[in-house]
Amino acid sequence: MKKLENADVFIANGAGMESFLQDVIDNQKNLKVVEAAKGIELLADEHGENPHVWVSVSNCMTQVQTIADELSKLDPEHADAYQKNAKEYIAKLEDLKQDMHNQIDNLPHKDIVTFHEAFPYFAQEFNLNIVGVIEIEPDSEPSAKEIENIISTIKEHNIKA
Repeated sequence: MKKLENADVFIANGAGMESFLQDVIDNQKNLKVVEAAKGIELLADEHGENPHVWVSVSNCMTQVQTIADELSKLDPEHADAYQKNAKEYIAKLEDLKQDMHNQIDNLPHKDIVTFHEAFPYFAQEFNLNIVGVIEIEPDSEPSAKEIENIISTIKEHNIKA
């Protein structure tokens, strides 16, 4: 909060990721908050909406453009630079996305187990099937039973990744 006292803009992921965001807005009345995830359809499961939208390269590109658009509105004098930089970065992300598709699309096994619950957007983008998650809650450790279940799932489905 101390660092934000002199800031003009705070760029946040949004989508419920920053639990402190309302405190920032309440305490820094002049601070402009840009929510990068604005307009991105959120995936949800039994734990609620997943805010990890940037794990999808396509969503990341959307976020880059959202940030550039919002900064352009807040600082029109530099709008051309924001848009130019966004265009260049999005082109790099597009290349990355294509490279990843080239490497992933033809894999024979599409079932995966992830360490964290942050990867549904990645799985959706690359047509992968998450069959297990090791750490569902951040900074939590799975119980012995949960580890046993993950191991069983890996063996049962012959998971490679």
